This record gives sequence, structure tokens and C-alpha cells, in this order.
Amino acid sequence: MYSVHKLLWDIRRDPSVKDRYMRDSGAVLDEYGIEDEFRDHLQQLDFKSMYEKGINPYLLYFCAIQLEVDRAEYYARIRGEK
Repeated sequence: MYSVHKLLWDIRRDPSVKDRYMRDSGAVLDEYGIEDEFRDHLQQLDFKSMYEKGINPYLLYFCAIQLEVDRAEYYARIRGEK
């Protein structure tokens, strides 16, 4: 779980990580050693599942903003509407 939190933090704080993630999420997930269900959740931007598995909601929200997910879209996803 630490690697997921680290990636979310880095996407928020480092524009180069965000840009690389937007271009090739798989390569960035490999770099951070993220596998299994969290890999799928991150590639699908499944914020609800990540939240339910204990990912910090603050990091989720601000990462979503950096990944250009609109606020209304984020809240719809976190409620499981999309």
C-alpha cells in the first residue's frame, strides 16, 4: 500500500511523474512496483475501490485533480456511479 500512496503523492507533487503516468501508466506502475488489484484500480481510476481498500482519501482526491478528472466526475466515481 505504501507504493500506491507514494505514487499518488508523486503524481500530485511532480509534474514529470504525472506526465509519464498519463502517457504510459503501465510503465509507471512497474516502476513503483504496483501489482494485482491496485494496478487495475489505478489504470481504471477506480477511486471507490481504492478508497474502500484503505487508500488515503486526501491523496486520491488531489491525484484525481492532477490527472484532470473533473471534481463532479471524481465524486460520481467515488460514489460508484461510473
